[in-house]
Amino acid sequence: MLYAAGSVRDISVDAEILTGLTWYGGMLWFADAARERVVAVDPHDGRSETVIACPELRRGLATVGGNLVYAAGPDSRLRFVDPVSGDLVAELRNPRPGAAIAGLEGSWQGLWLGYRDRIDLRSPTDFLLVSCIAVHGMVSGLTVTDRYVIYADRQTECLVVVDPTSEQPEVLPVNVHGTPTGLAWDGSRTWYCDSGFSRLRAIEVPGLVRTP
Repeated sequence: MLYAAGSVRDISVDAEILTGLTWYGGMLWFADAARERVVAVDPHDGRSETVIACPELRRGLATVGGNLVYAAGPDSRLRFVDPVSGDLVAELRNPRPGAAIAGLEGSWQGLWLGYRDRIDLRSPTDFLLVSCIAVHGMVSGLTVTDRYVIYADRQTECLVVVDPTSEQPEVLPVNVHGTPTGLAWDGSRTWYCDSGFSRLRAIEVPGLVRTP
C-alpha cells in the first residue's frame, strides 16, 4: 500500500545541490554539494544561522557524538566536523570500498550508512558491521526514528519506512512531492530535501513514533 503525504512545513533554502540533512541542536542542517558547505537553518523562521565549509562534500549528512559527518570525495570517506568551530575532527575510510555512500545517520545503535541497494548499521566504537538490510529501492538519503529507519528513493519520489527487526523490512512506501534526497527526524516529523526546488519539507506519518 502506498501512503501519500502532503507537507506540513516548507522552507526554501539557498542551495544548488541538496544532498544531505540532519537534526542537531534544534536546528536543521543541510548539505549543499555544489558549494561544498553545510548550513544550519532555524526550522521556525527559515533563517540561516551557521555556515561551515566542507571540502569535497558529496553526499549525506549525519550527527554522531556531537559532530557532523558527511561523505567526501569519490571514495566516500567519512569526515567528522565540529559544528561550532567547523574544524575537521576525524576522517575514516568508507567501510565498503568502491560503493558510494548515498545517505547516513547516527543513532544510539551506531552509524547507519545507506548504499545503492542496502543499509548498513555500524558499531559506534569500531564501525564494524552490526547488520545489513537489503532494500528494493535506490537509496538517496537516510534517517532514523526511535523505531524505524527511513530512506529516500529519488527515482520513485518516495520515502520508504523500514523496520530493522522484520523479515520483510520495507513496511511502508510514502509518496512525497518533489525529489527527495537527504532526510532528518526531529522527534515527530520527517524532513526531506526536495532537491528539485531547493527546499526542506516536513511530513507527518502516523505510527512513526513509538507509543508509551
